[in-house]
Amino acid sequence: MRLLVRLSLIGLVALVAIGFAVNTYLQADGNTSSTQVKGAVKLSTGTCSKDGVSLTVDFGSKAVMPSIDQCVSNFTSTSWDLLSAAKFSVTGTEKYPVGFVCRINGFPAEKLESCKDTPDPKIGSWAYFVAAPGSNSWQYSTWGAAAHKPACGSAEAWVFRYPEENVESLPTLKPHTSVCIN
Repeated sequence: MRLLVRLSLIGLVALVAIGFAVNTYLQADGNTSSTQVKGAVKLSTGTCSKDGVSLTVDFGSKAVMPSIDQCVSNFTSTSWDLLSAAKFSVTGTEKYPVGFVCRINGFPAEKLESCKDTPDPKIGSWAYFVAAPGSNSWQYSTWGAAAHKPACGSAEAWVFRYPEENVESLPTLKPHTSVCIN
């Protein structure tokens, strides 16, 4: 009986190790459907007119800050890193440093949201949306930003939703996507 338990545990550990190795390989390999050219990341104001990932940050319906659009070209990392590549400061929570986006460019203010745990529903939270290359519609992302790798030509949006708003309500702006040719 002990031998069977020991062999089962060894098998389970081996499966976990194989899963980790495959995940690491896929993360390092990048998005094979992307046609991005490796090289220096390039940033430009506005949405992408051709190759790149369009990123929109909308501070919400009550914010006095205007939404910001950036085009990030030659990008091959995660959506979490996309925010940094687009020169946004992003803060996760203490408990989940890259599991929840708590604050973008200092919004909401630290005096309102401490970012210790998941965002306080009484304050609001950031909603994350993606659009595939060539698509003209948003999808609410069920992936966390640290686990998603945007493809060239795709669009991403972060929209702050207040407590009375449905976090999954699609952004009113249309995504700016393209089909990359490089």
